[in-house]
Amino acid sequence: MASRTLKLVGEAIGPYLPLINVATVLISEIINIYETAEYNRKICDALVERMILANNAINTLQNRKQKNESKFRNEEYYKAFNRFIYVLKDIKEFVADISNIQGIKKYAKAYKIKDKFDKLANDYDVAMKDLNFTMAVASDEQRRIDSEALKEDLDEMSKYMSKYFEEMDSKLDTIYDEIKHMKSHIDDKIDKTDRPLQAVSRIDSKQLLQPLRGKLDDKRGKEPKLIFKKIYQGQEVACKFTEEETEPSPKTQRLLEILMKLSVGCKRILKFYGISTIEKRNVMVFEWAERGTLNQLYEAKDIKWHYKVRIALEICRGLIFLQHVDILHHDLRCENILMTESLQPKIYNFELARSFDWKTTTMDQTIGDILRWMAPEKLNNKPYTTQCEIFSFGMLLWELTFEKIPYQGWELERIVDHVVKGSREKITFGSSIPENYQKEYKNIISDTWKQNPHERIPFMKLLDLLEELYTSISYMFEDDSLGLLPDKTLDLDGSKDTNDADLELPDEDISPVIIKPIISLEEGIRAFENKEHEKAWECFEFHAGNKNTTAKYWKGRYLWDGLLDDIKGREEEGKKLLKEAADEGNSDAQLRYAFTFKQVLNKKENKKIFMEYIKKAANEGNNPTAQFNLGDIYCKGKCDISKDEVEGIKWLRKAALQDNSKAIKLLEKLEVGVYD
Repeated sequence: MASRTLKLVGEAIGPYLPLINVATVLISEIINIYETAEYNRKICDALVERMILANNAINTLQNRKQKNESKFRNEEYYKAFNRFIYVLKDIKEFVADISNIQGIKKYAKAYKIKDKFDKLANDYDVAMKDLNFTMAVASDEQRRIDSEALKEDLDEMSKYMSKYFEEMDSKLDTIYDEIKHMKSHIDDKIDKTDRPLQAVSRIDSKQLLQPLRGKLDDKRGKEPKLIFKKIYQGQEVACKFTEEETEPSPKTQRLLEILMKLSVGCKRILKFYGISTIEKRNVMVFEWAERGTLNQLYEAKDIKWHYKVRIALEICRGLIFLQHVDILHHDLRCENILMTESLQPKIYNFELARSFDWKTTTMDQTIGDILRWMAPEKLNNKPYTTQCEIFSFGMLLWELTFEKIPYQGWELERIVDHVVKGSREKITFGSSIPENYQKEYKNIISDTWKQNPHERIPFMKLLDLLEELYTSISYMFEDDSLGLLPDKTLDLDGSKDTNDADLELPDEDISPVIIKPIISLEEGIRAFENKEHEKAWECFEFHAGNKNTTAKYWKGRYLWDGLLDDIKGREEEGKKLLKEAADEGNSDAQLRYAFTFKQVLNKKENKKIFMEYIKKAANEGNNPTAQFNLGDIYCKGKCDISKDEVEGIKWLRKAALQDNSKAIKLLEKLEVGVYD
């Protein structure tokens, strides 16, 4: 009897096991994203609280599987569990977006974040009620907390968006796309006949001229890192020998291409002109920074405090730019900041720089003086994150403030032990910093040093505080053309668990119904690709009927194209589903819906609708196929649209940067490069 009961229970819960596994993985991924969130942490936290409640409810459901067998045999319950998966996927995408700079840009206005949160919270509550997970439904108290979290985070984001994101024009978005494309091809072999990349700029050595009036520091450093000053196109440049004596490797070339794009996009990054040769040796050509490194500058002269605030502000702006294009520097210290004649800082030395998704170096590879600026979690061999970068920036601020290397004279082992335990350098001000600003400045540094990475102040808030401080001391810059003092004279430092027993039902009460499991959408799409159309259709029809946007698109596509004999003649039903999915934001549906008007563009408002939806797919959805089609339309004047080659090339480039082969070929035909 008992074995038969267990077998029946196993049959009932069987279709749910893959779903439970997917849900558990998604919840874990959402929590992991939250752990490294830099922005909107309170909003993310409100959603993570729901994830923890949902996970507990799933565990209880499994622990009480005999008691819940009737639920498992209910088809509507099975549909509800699938809807629960849809919500989890949407929450994961949302948390990933609003916790980083690039993702936030999808929400042009802060109120859109609130609207999306409210929808997700409502969808979650509906899913929980449908699954009878009543203990996981948000209470009135939780909603009050949500409201406060939203207000606090959105007030902050509104400020950031007005101060920073309005400056992020289409040119910077293009640079982001180009750098992303370069990184995705970092290990590709270079084939000049078909690659969609440009080689790094080459400078004829004859264009590198000697300065008319030589100075003692026209040569800096020592072999093998000797730097020469030259004149290139009327500008002073620094020529730095490379470690590669022959032709730079493909990987090096692409890293150099990335470096060029970085310096073009931000004036706080040292400008890189290209590569050349001097004395038959390869050199990299950079802009010349007259005052050398920030470290060299403060060792030679005292820098007035109000100038230090401006320098810190400019470096912070540069680091936010790097965040925007998905790059972490990995080695922030004054030695890697160069200074111009007018005391403008330039971030340089990207030898250790990595993309957010590249493998980071281990401690064994980076051991050395860099430990003095390193975050405690990195000292424990954890991955390098934005929070690590923030910590190092705080150490740079301390170094700049007190004009000395952190933990001077200390052995490296002592530094590691000191920092890992939560101790830091002393912040004791002398007369250099006005007393009324000391607490404010100390708080800025201290907030970057928090032992818990998630408690560290994010870069955008750092920027805000530094800007406020800079504005409040701007009067100090009046009639002050130079922020340096001739001698080192300043006194800088003033010397829940449930274990209820399963309930057993009598045999005659057990339902004989067994739910037929449905494959996931991902498996359905693979079935489509393998031309297993019956299998794919069954999947899409189920999930579309379960109100999933992606499935609506696929069901609509099957109906419009008549991919199965028994569904032909239902084109209008398919078109309606495509529009429904398109209006819910699915970019593939937006493109397909647009193309339902392609053969009837001359009727009524069809051309306008066609262009409206294809532009939505290309712009809001960043769909490369839509971008190619839009570029093709404008370049050739197709579909009765006025020819506009400039606009067309813009869209073709966007598609090419996502490796759309048709866009790449059309650009080649037009003799236009992929990069702007």
